[in-house]
Amino acid sequence: MIMDVRSKLTQLLLIILLPATSLFGQEINIGRQDSIESEVLKETRKFLIKLPKDYDSSDRSYPVLYRLDGDLNLFIETAGTVQRLVYREELIPEMIVVLIENTHRNRDMMPTNTGFFTGEPGADNFKMFIEDELIPHMSSSYRISDEKILCGQSLSSIFVLYCFLTSPNIFDSYIASSAGFPDCEDYFLKLTKKMLEDEKKEPKKIFLSYGAKDFLDPEGVMRQQISNFVQLIETDNSKESRFKIYEDENHVPYQSLYHGLKYLYE
Repeated sequence: MIMDVRSKLTQLLLIILLPATSLFGQEINIGRQDSIESEVLKETRKFLIKLPKDYDSSDRSYPVLYRLDGDLNLFIETAGTVQRLVYREELIPEMIVVLIENTHRNRDMMPTNTGFFTGEPGADNFKMFIEDELIPHMSSSYRISDEKILCGQSLSSIFVLYCFLTSPNIFDSYIASSAGFPDCEDYFLKLTKKMLEDEKKEPKKIFLSYGAKDFLDPEGVMRQQISNFVQLIETDNSKESRFKIYEDENHVPYQSLYHGLKYLYE
């Protein structure tokens, strides 16, 4: 009886898998990996790239979405979201997607010491790597336009906000999911006030998101921090912002990139 069941299961699997083999036997390329020998960071930095489907047959230049915490799973999620918004919903322009892989995440994302991060802050060097090495590499190797978006989540959203406040000329717009200022709210408050006092007003857009069931924020501290941050930057008429709260979502709501890109291109 057991052998009969196993035999039937084997036959069923063959029926399922054989058509799949004929359909999917060819190699499928969803993107490419590139790298830079960084003089700034003294290490090799890898990044994943997804080009628009008509890239090779056109002579156009494309905006670039730079996303932090790059890995294969996030790459597939990001590329799929962009594909949907570009080709199915036709709400955003075709763009190149770049996901920067991590090496020392805490070091690169943190601009200052905190209670949980006591190492040497590396956000300035990481920012320099992006501005002086990665973006020039993309410019010389791919057809990119001047438009650039930076996206981060959780810890890497701290770096996104740091760039937004200290180097507004690098990127045109920003997406920060589940951002907060863990043990560094005063530090970011000073940066925000300094940005607001700057006479050079750079028009920028920023989208921030938060999951109301965030397990890392049971007391709602981060939610209040970002709410206060948004209220401050909204006093600058050159900045446009939206803070979206997902009542049924946890840490880093998966819809953040989708709604963020829609907002940036409204």
